[in-house]
Amino acid sequence: MRVEGGKSGSVTITLIPAPQGIGLVTGDIGKKILELAGITDIWTSSFGQTRTTINFAKAVFDALNNSNLIRTGVME
Repeated sequence: MRVEGGKSGSVTITLIPAPQGIGLVTGDIGKKILELAGITDIWTSSFGQTRTTINFAKAVFDALNNSNLIRTGVME
């Protein structure tokens, strides 16, 4: 399940499932947020000005929120 749509400011994040054992392939802030969410294996693809830490963190959080909405069937 590829989740597109984590966006904040100019930053857009795509979460891509990774094979088991790969770990978290993202930046430091993304790793912290995804670890707190309990995710162990994921790839991320990001576009935009990712050096803005707040926007990057908000985009990761937004992508997680969108993945939950897809799983619960709210967004179809």
